[in-house]
Amino acid sequence: MKKLLTLSLIVGLIFNANAQDASKKKVLAGLTLGGAINLNDPQTNSIDANAGGDFVVGMALDWNFSDNIALATGIEFDFNRFRTSYNEAVYFDYRDKEILQFKDYDPENIENDFLVNERQHQSIYLSIPIMLKFQTNFMGYMRYYGKFGIRNSFMLSTKTNNFGQAFDETEFLDITQLDEMISPGTMSIYKGAIGISGGAEYNISGNTVLVAELGYYYGFTEIFQQEGALVGDDQKNLSLYQIPEPNDERVYYAPSMRQGQLLLKVSVLF
Repeated sequence: MKKLLTLSLIVGLIFNANAQDASKKKVLAGLTLGGAINLNDPQTNSIDANAGGDFVVGMALDWNFSDNIALATGIEFDFNRFRTSYNEAVYFDYRDKEILQFKDYDPENIENDFLVNERQHQSIYLSIPIMLKFQTNFMGYMRYYGKFGIRNSFMLSTKTNNFGQAFDETEFLDITQLDEMISPGTMSIYKGAIGISGGAEYNISGNTVLVAELGYYYGFTEIFQQEGALVGDDQKNLSLYQIPEPNDERVYYAPSMRQGQLLLKVSVLF
């Protein structure tokens, strides 16, 4: 019995010593990997959008102000995917692999047009979360936490796969799909979301911890670039257009949608 108690005491001391190594570090940093369900919320009846997916990879950093409060941030790359479908007739001009914008429109030199019914958006964001983290003390090898803050995402690149019907001035073309199209002006440069998450840290050894968390992020900005979003109040950066009546002039158009996320991340911090 004495040997068993002695062994338990030794194990307990080692157990607590390892956890204290991680808890006493001012800064913990490492790699993070995650996946998200994109919860798309159209702000207009002109489009529908199903849930999409997001793959996240990058670096996480925790800066501890005290044993129980920290700043959680990092740099992450988000590979964002989702689909939209259009309930009204919407068109765009294109040349080779590029979708043209209003500023490229020349009535004297009409490019090929495309009536788009559905789009698959493929975008890459650089995301910088800034969140306040409230954490328990280590209980053995484990501690638990909650976070609240903002997730800032900046557009790096975007492409679209488009499904519909291509045509020129005189006839329909034998093209019903345009893939990997470069789509400048389609997506907003900035995407912001307010989030709350919770998770747990497991002290693997010394300063190394394994972290798992689940969070919900409510998007408060427009996903699609709106009229006048970059310069003035004109339509020069928009690419989609509608024709209200036959022979009417085209009216450039930007759908309205916000995007939330249910995000699961796993990190290893040192």
